[in-house]
Amino acid sequence: MTTPPAAPVQKRRLDVLGLIAIVVASLALVPSLLVFLIGLIPEMNAIWWLGIILIPALGVAGVIALVLAIIGVIVAVRRGTRFVLSIVGGVLGILLLLPIAAIFIGPST
Repeated sequence: MTTPPAAPVQKRRLDVLGLIAIVVASLALVPSLLVFLIGLIPEMNAIWWLGIILIPALGVAGVIALVLAIIGVIVAVRRGTRFVLSIVGGVLGILLLLPIAAIFIGPST
């Protein structure tokens, strides 16, 4: 008597769009954190001018990461696979957009 063939094992697909969103967000987040930490040193207060360059870069990278994360969640839900990396990429994208929101909203006086 022959045994029935085993069902093929479906390999879980990696959330590529979420991974790309995390990479894009981390490439923008690390330099801004370094500038912030170096700016805390009293002798290095002149480094804050780099914020003029970093704020637009944070905005662009945040929007790209957020869009990639949203598309990654939609694709993963339609496929029925995991989308944890897309959610992490979306959170990092929102984190990148927070400084810009703080500048535009600002404290009310």
